[in-house]
Amino acid sequence: MIKKLLLLAVLIGCTAGAMAQISGSGYYRFKNADRTSDYISLANDKLNYTTVLSTAGGGLTRLALFGGTTQALACATKYLQTDIKMVEDEDCINPATVVYAKSAGNNQYDLIGQSTSLIEITTGEYPSQNMPLTFENIYCTVTKVSNSGVNPPLYTARVRLKASNSSAADLGNRYFVDNNGQFDISSSDSPANAKWYIEPVSAFNVKPTVGPYCGKYYTIYYVPFAFKLAGQVEKAYVITGIEADGRVMKEVIAETGGTVPAGTPVILECGSANAADNQLIPSGEPKLDNSSDYTGTNLLKGAYFCNQDGTITFDRNVGGTGTFNANNFTAYNANTMRVLGMGKTSGLIGFFKNSGTAMKSNRAWLDISSYSGANALSIDFTTGITELEKPVAEDDNPAIYDLSGRRVEGQLQKGIYIVNGKKMLIK
Repeated sequence: MIKKLLLLAVLIGCTAGAMAQISGSGYYRFKNADRTSDYISLANDKLNYTTVLSTAGGGLTRLALFGGTTQALACATKYLQTDIKMVEDEDCINPATVVYAKSAGNNQYDLIGQSTSLIEITTGEYPSQNMPLTFENIYCTVTKVSNSGVNPPLYTARVRLKASNSSAADLGNRYFVDNNGQFDISSSDSPANAKWYIEPVSAFNVKPTVGPYCGKYYTIYYVPFAFKLAGQVEKAYVITGIEADGRVMKEVIAETGGTVPAGTPVILECGSANAADNQLIPSGEPKLDNSSDYTGTNLLKGAYFCNQDGTITFDRNVGGTGTFNANNFTAYNANTMRVLGMGKTSGLIGFFKNSGTAMKSNRAWLDISSYSGANALSIDFTTGITELEKPVAEDDNPAIYDLSGRRVEGQLQKGIYIVNGKKMLIK
């Protein structure tokens, strides 16, 4: 009964309640009021003022006299569409939509997530000949829409793209909007797509990617904040080593009710395949770098960004076009990286080569740079051993593997094997 009540409590926290609203620093999700399946997520950190003001705007003189502001804004929009994405996440399973809004007072917030923040994205300098322009402390101003007549309430969110030490470069107030599924900025807060529901996040859901295996389900996870295991998320593992025979050694660092340190890539063991049954409760502030607060050995590595937008083209005030590279991802290296999966033949969980070119965001991989063997990399998640008093009969035609994932044929020696997916002791 207690477990069911805990599950109910975190499920309620994952959805927008009747009075959901922003109330000081904490974890939130920003849902668009026009496209209600769309949520803001931090996806990159590419904004560059030299490109925006010089290459696109044509410099401060052209910015003021020849319509350079329009071109600078167009370029800034391209950058922001790279750094901030609208994603569909009605099931509350994408950790990139879980944003820590850090209050600076007066309805101003820094939006933090994925090892970056709005202030980090919008901070920079423009190398003017007379005096470098400094852009800093560009907070998001979150304002409740008055007389909106809805509950939960609606909000607008805007930034002022202005140099802090000069008024020479002021691109004005720009409101966050959802432009048909793409993040955009606008000078007007009137349209429906400039309105937002703000959902407090007490927990979010985990969708396993591997299983079932001995009644459990698994996924590999990497987020910049600490989180508590709740619902049917039962254990979190780190990887401590790889034996010469390919056995991957694991260690439990948290069980249900326990907390995983911020920035720690882990394997999560769940009791259900249903994401709504498995919850993580974020705590503390997210990290603004790629470090981990876990101090033990862990061969798992992770990535926060998987942005493959390629080369972005924008118009320039002085004619022609300009470009910037919007990619920000960790490339897959077949020599040093393996991803979690299940063997098609053996049915064992292990680490395998990846078919893609980039590592997925908020997922992790096993770093095998210290492993020189050629054996399959298997990891043993079985919890119980069934003792067999006599060898398995040949007419049973069982699938038998050793703990390294190798198929065993012929007469079995004494020892522990995986027989039809179960760990058994042959005596």
